[in-house]
Amino acid sequence: MRNIFDQYQQPENRLTHALVSTLAEDPRLLRRFIQEFAGVSIPKVALQIVEQQRPGEPRPRSEDEASGLPDAWIYTDEVSDEGWTLLLECKIAAQVTIGQLQRHLATAERQNFKRIRLLVITARALTKRLPARTRAVRWAEVYSWLVRQARDSALAQRCSEYFAILEAELPEEYLKEGGLTTFSGITFNPASPYSYLEAKRLLQLAWEELRTNRKLARVLGMDPKSVGRGAITGRDSDSVWNFLSLKHGRGDDVFTHYPHLTLSIKSDMLLAIVTVPHGIKRDLRRRLINLGEEGFAELLRTVSERISSALHKDKGAVPWAEVLQRRYLTQRSTPIVDAKMEFDLRTAFPKTTRRRKKSVKVQPQWLEATYRALAKKQSNLQLVVGAAFPYGRSSSVGKRAILENIVETWVACRPLLSAMGIK
Repeated sequence: MRNIFDQYQQPENRLTHALVSTLAEDPRLLRRFIQEFAGVSIPKVALQIVEQQRPGEPRPRSEDEASGLPDAWIYTDEVSDEGWTLLLECKIAAQVTIGQLQRHLATAERQNFKRIRLLVITARALTKRLPARTRAVRWAEVYSWLVRQARDSALAQRCSEYFAILEAELPEEYLKEGGLTTFSGITFNPASPYSYLEAKRLLQLAWEELRTNRKLARVLGMDPKSVGRGAITGRDSDSVWNFLSLKHGRGDDVFTHYPHLTLSIKSDMLLAIVTVPHGIKRDLRRRLINLGEEGFAELLRTVSERISSALHKDKGAVPWAEVLQRRYLTQRSTPIVDAKMEFDLRTAFPKTTRRRKKSVKVQPQWLEATYRALAKKQSNLQLVVGAAFPYGRSSSVGKRAILENIVETWVACRPLLSAMGIK
């Protein structure tokens, strides 16, 4: 069913229409918006709001006819208020020009408005010097404001949801330098099941924030200039993923030559893992194998305990390991999985404290099989170690706090990287 906000062809106009329609329906929300983003308080007089037309004039018959006009006018006709107005100019991918903003201000002056403000809303932060009486904000800031207002406004909630819907539908190249929303957790559940487009949107938001995390750069040598995957494909897959490179591998165009930090949003869980790829440099893999089976087990015991300690507040989080053998028919095709073993790392290590009935049962053979497969590798074999955050069980996966837990998980895996000679 077509969304009620989809009244225009251009994404900028659709998003503006969603915002303006919401504000027009809720005068209290409209006044909050003006206070928050224009930074002014206005008398308690009736406000008017029109979209892509001049106040008091007929509405243009098409989007082309409305070209050159501000995207919206918020104004009052009260003489006592001396003709107050707030103009909106909204962009997503298109560039903002100073000339266009100056023309909007001049147009408002010709309409006999005396107190004029102009608000520019863009996907990317503006660095240009703006004309007087002009402010700029990002769509992501408006989205966060709507999310806060949604606590007592169903209209604000519906509008914020549309931001996410539109962002998920836009092509990757449309949002190269900024998004429409901010990351606030992964809320897949039976009532809101996994969606490829939504997972891809959430992955990009989380990845952008993690790429600038100073702790990852300082402790693990994460490369802030990491470009990740060139294109995220696999619409029919039950997961989407991206990775952050380490400075250790800088200069090598083949990311599978070195371990990397992987974030994967699956249909049933989020994975924050260190990937030891099938094509890893031989000397790095050899360092793991030379630990021997006991040394390898002790290494992963340390990692498991560090992860459990870091995530102790999230009882649903799971220290995780996975061994995967797969192959690709083409570079962009969905892989064929020939073998897969995934397990809770705690199955490998007996607890010294008294166990409860529902605690993890020990089965060290899973870890033994992992080491032997790695040591006798004859295929495209990949090892991952980290944490799983199952939907419905993890208490942090649906909140913004999951970003911190992802960082702490990767940091807890530092002994694994150190064992391969990555400092």
